Amino acid sequence: MVPSVAFPQQNAECPERISNVSNDIIATETAKVMLQVYRELGCSLEIINLPGRRSFSAFNTGEVDGELYRFPIGAKNYTRPFVQSGLPLFEISNSLWAAPGSKRHAERPIGYMIGVAWQEAYLATNNLLKSGHFDIGDLILHYNDGNLDRFLAEDSSIKSAIRAGTFEEGRTPVQLEVLKVGVVYHFLGDEFTPFMQRLSDYLKDHQPFVDIGHM
Repeated sequence: MVPSVAFPQQNAECPERISNVSNDIIATETAKVMLQVYRELGCSLEIINLPGRRSFSAFNTGEVDGELYRFPIGAKNYTRPFVQSGLPLFEISNSLWAAPGSKRHAERPIGYMIGVAWQEAYLATNNLLKSGHFDIGDLILHYNDGNLDRFLAEDSSIKSAIRAGTFEEGRTPVQLEVLKVGVVYHFLGDEFTPFMQRLSDYLKDHQPFVDIGHM
């Protein structure tokens, strides 16, 4: 869990708890920056890591006040009124990654993150066998063990894992096909609309996530 930042006084309009659906490098760095942004806006914040579907449920039931970031396609899973940031946080590139020599179509399942809307939509549309995982570490573990030869993932995180030597010798994945390039937004319950307006103005003036978009 990313540590929260505490303040002696909390503005009543402040969200207090949001969820994060990944533990990869992009999500970790985004959480750090978001904590600082909230602090600049006079709010303390707790960010908790939850599986993708669990995060949707937690937001819909009010267990959390929002989500760190999502593609707009993810908002179709919200049953609670919501507001998104007026500007995107950054752009993300996502691909089908594969073991050397693998092909796009094969009999073995494709690894993916459960609750990540674009990945589930891609697999359903293409009628592909799938192997679901709750975090990227578990997905990479199954890939390294040879249980998977292809998987869906955010590109910067996999490139970082390659640089860190995370993959077994001979199993360093290659980028087989770029599937989705798009921007992500911060989401909150619509009762936090005044705060989201302040946050959106801050994003416009400071662009705090610009370095993450170029990782």
